[in-house]
This record gives sequence, C-alpha cells and structure tokens, in this order.
Amino acid sequence: MQIHSNPFSRDKDAYAPLLLKERMLMGLFAATAIAGTFSPVIWSQQLNESKLIQQLWGLFASGCFTAAAYTRKQKEKDYQAIATANHKIVTEHLKGEFTYHQSKEQIESRRKLATYINTLPIEERERWMQAYGLHGLVELPQVQQAVIDAPSRQLAGGTSIPNPDIATVNEDAVQEIINPGVMSQLQAIASQYPKYIRLDPEWIDELCDSSALHNLSDRSNHHFMLVGGTQSGKSTLAGVIINKIAAQSQKPAIVLGSDPKDNVTRWLCKFSRRFDGMKELSNWIKFVTEVVENRKTEIAKVGSTNGISEIFFVQDEVDTCYGKGQGFPGRVTPIIAKELQAIWNFIAKFTAGLKCHGIFLGQSPLSEETGFTRPNLKNLCFIALGQLSSYILGKPADFLNAKPEIIELLKQVCELLDAEGIRYALVVPTRNNPYIALIPTFDITGMEQKHQPRESESKDSQSPTSSNWYEEINAWAKKIARRPTPAELKTKWQELTGQQLSDKGVQLLLEHLGHTD
Repeated sequence: MQIHSNPFSRDKDAYAPLLLKERMLMGLFAATAIAGTFSPVIWSQQLNESKLIQQLWGLFASGCFTAAAYTRKQKEKDYQAIATANHKIVTEHLKGEFTYHQSKEQIESRRKLATYINTLPIEERERWMQAYGLHGLVELPQVQQAVIDAPSRQLAGGTSIPNPDIATVNEDAVQEIINPGVMSQLQAIASQYPKYIRLDPEWIDELCDSSALHNLSDRSNHHFMLVGGTQSGKSTLAGVIINKIAAQSQKPAIVLGSDPKDNVTRWLCKFSRRFDGMKELSNWIKFVTEVVENRKTEIAKVGSTNGISEIFFVQDEVDTCYGKGQGFPGRVTPIIAKELQAIWNFIAKFTAGLKCHGIFLGQSPLSEETGFTRPNLKNLCFIALGQLSSYILGKPADFLNAKPEIIELLKQVCELLDAEGIRYALVVPTRNNPYIALIPTFDITGMEQKHQPRESESKDSQSPTSSNWYEEINAWAKKIARRPTPAELKTKWQELTGQQLSDKGVQLLLEHLGHTD
C-alpha cells in the first residue's frame, strides 16, 4: 500500500533498482575473478603470457568485488532503515484508518439507537438515554426554567443578576450523604461479590476482634499499615482501631507512639508515652527495644501471655522518616533511618506472639520508601484510604493476591467512589480476601487527646501514668513502715505496671522513697 505523502516510499523505490544493478555487477566481478583465477589451471596448455594476463585480470576483478562489497554494506543498511521507516508509516496509517472507520460505525450505531429511542413514549426516553449515554441525541420535552423572584443587583446597561438567599449546609452531615443512584449500584455489586465489597460498618469491628483474641494462635491482623494522603483520615482510623483492640485487653493497654510532626496530629487514643518530633526518634528506638525485651522477660517469668496487657507501637510518617534509607534532610540521619527500619521490621515479624501491635501510618505504600521488606508487608493488615487504593490495585503483585477479574472489579468500584467523593478504603487482611469498604462516620466528640506537656513528665518516668505508680508505692511503703526489700519492690512494680523492674530501677525507687544509703 503506497501513501502519496510518505517520502520514505519514494526513497525506497529509488534505492531498489540501484541495489539490483549493484548486485548484478558484483556477480559479474565474482564470476570474472573465479574464471581468471582458475582458468590457467584448467587450461594448462596455454602460453605463459596468457596465463599471466588471466591471473592479473582475476586479481583485478577480485579487488573490484571487495571494494563493491564494502561500499554496498552501508547502502544495504540505509535501504533497510528506509524500508523500516516506510513500514512504520504504513502501519500507523492503517491504524488511523481503522480508528476512523470504527469511530464512524460507533457514531452511526448510536445515532441509529437514538432514532429508535425517540420513537418510544416520552416518559421512557430519559431512562434509556442515561443507560446508553445518548445525551444530546434523544429528544426530551422542554422544561420551562423557573423564574426566581428574588432581589437583584443592577449592572451597568440595565442587566440584572438574581441575588437569591442561599441556605447554609451542615458540614458534618455532608460526608453522610451518598448519591442514591450510586448506592443502588454499590448494593447490586455487593450482593454479587459480598466478600469483596463491604457496605456495612462492621468490617472495622471484625478486624479489631480478630487482632484481640485471647488465644494467640487464632489471631490475625496483629499489625496495621494505614496509607493515605494528607487529611485522608489515617490518624482517626488508627485511633479507632487502637481503642477497639485496647478495650479487649486483659489489663490496661499500653499505647506508645512516635509523632514526628511534633504534636500536630490530633489523635483519638490516649498515649501511655509519646515521643514528639523527629529529634526524639533515637530515644523512641531505644525505648521500644527496652519495652520489647521487658515483655519477653515478663512472658518467660509468667509462662504464658494470659492475663497480660496489649502493647501498641504507633509510628506516624513512616515514609518521611525512612526517606528511602536516607532519612529526612537535616532532621533524620541515614543511620537513624536504618535503625527505624530494623525496629519496624522486627515488630512486624517477631512481636505478634508478645501481644504487641504495630500501627504504622504514612503516605506511600512502596517497600523502598517505607523500609518494610516484602515478606514483612504480608504480616501487616493493609488499609489504603481513598485514591491510593487505585494506585495499589495498579500494582497488585506487590500488595495483594487476587484473580485479575477481582482486581478489575475493585478498580471499577474505586473509580465509582472517587467520582462521587465517597470516603472508602482498600483493606487487605493478613488471612482473608482483599475488599473495598466504606468508611463510616465516627462520633469523635470529646475523644481527641492531647499529650501532656513535657514539663510535667518526670525525667525518670517511663509513662505519663508513672506519677500515679509512684504515689501508690509511696502509700504502700508508708503502710509497711519499713525499708522494702529489692524483691518486694520488684513484685509491687510488677503488680502496678505489668513490667519487670531492673536493679537500676530498684535503686531509683529506693532513692525516691528517701532511702539514699
């Protein structure tokens, strides 16, 4: 197929006969060289002068053949390049022709369908127009525009603009409104795929209940990774999860957190101890390590996890602090970033059997940006809020295991919810199917927590509640009216805090009680 505007086609046609002539000439040179070389041998009775002339002629033909072959090699490359370019242009031309004819047929079909719908009763036309997207092609009855009887502003030239009264809207109720048409579509999809589309609010309770079972072998979703953009509701949802699991703790739960944004985040959960700001990250690492070691000692002494409290390690801004292993310029060094990576992966892999829960929050789910190894990501219940869900579904191999048709279904649901501005999350549990869930409206009145001022914290305290523990120990010491022994102090501290007391801690407690000798 020739395209008149294609210059490569003309070049190809010009090159082809020249190459053919060169090939014939090279064949002639080759035949002459062979004849000149071997004829003195075949006809040996010839005169020596004739043999010499034939050999010289063969040598000359061989040289011409070699030179022609060398120059022709580049011409062949040029010809192949021109042929390739011509083929690409022809291919693109054919694609354009196909798209043109396909679009033309589609337009004709839609017009034909619209013509048929226009023959139907008027009350049926709008429904079919919406179903097939035939806006502008289906004839609908004209609706007279209502005239607003309201005060007007007069413009130069006499033209007026209506100035109606505008009603106020309750902003808190806005997120509760879902387009009825969208909800009907979601309900229809959820009825066919109940495992993958969750419209009920019970999904949060199910996740938290599975993480708080007293029999550890029955537990799942020990740790959580919440990712989403700014103001997407990560900290709110994290607080709800912590409170629901902590409410089932056999002893008062211990909630420990690192907030690199320095007391900016409004949390729904109360912290036993929180480290504010990036400068506290090194202390946070040491503290977490010590808490984990104390928990191991406690379980070894008791012999089981029955009756001990749940511990939460809450880490905000995971991807910002890790920074692809480089930390945060001027605030978090690469060494601290690597240490954070080590403690996060340790929590995800080894602390589930210690009744510990890692709660990690960030804006990026990628392994190279968060520091989590891919196997350890599988140990996290993954919750992606809003449009990050579509990003994750675009790379399913890194985050979830599902059939292609299910992934495509989840993508379509995400697009539908994004278009309507409905708050939702992609949930990937550790032992169940991934699913899309609507985020319910939480009553957070009076639940937002502020950290106690740093000035009120004792230098030797391990949590904001430690002052109460000291008061109880003081009262107990006064009651026994003597100097307590180290064993008694350790036992009393274990009863109050659920933690083991070191020899250094015994010494500090004795000094606190006034026994400095």
